[in-house]
Amino acid sequence: MNEMIIYLILGIIIFIIYKKYTQYKVLKLVPSLLEEGGQIIDVRTKAEFTQGNKKGSINIPLDSLKTRINELDNSKPIIICCASGSRSALAKRLLITKGFENVHNVGMWKSLLKF
Repeated sequence: MNEMIIYLILGIIIFIIYKKYTQYKVLKLVPSLLEEGGQIIDVRTKAEFTQGNKKGSINIPLDSLKTRINELDNSKPIIICCASGSRSALAKRLLITKGFENVHNVGMWKSLLKF
């Protein structure tokens, strides 16, 4: 029983480290993605976006993404963000299933403020 709890805790820790590392790798790419004409898509609700956002980002709430997908340029990198990274992960999966290849999830929109 104790061994199982230890493995569960270790699994959770490894998962968190993996998520942070992958986010770090994507954030390192952001400057070059922006130089390539990258589009920052914020998939939070309109109300959340109005309260604060990255200048130059486009607000397409996750629940509207399927119907507004034609607004995105598939020839340029797409940088997706939201409040925590959950909705942007879903948005990335949706775009990939629709044929988009150069899609990057940076997680929280606030992480883009330094760029």
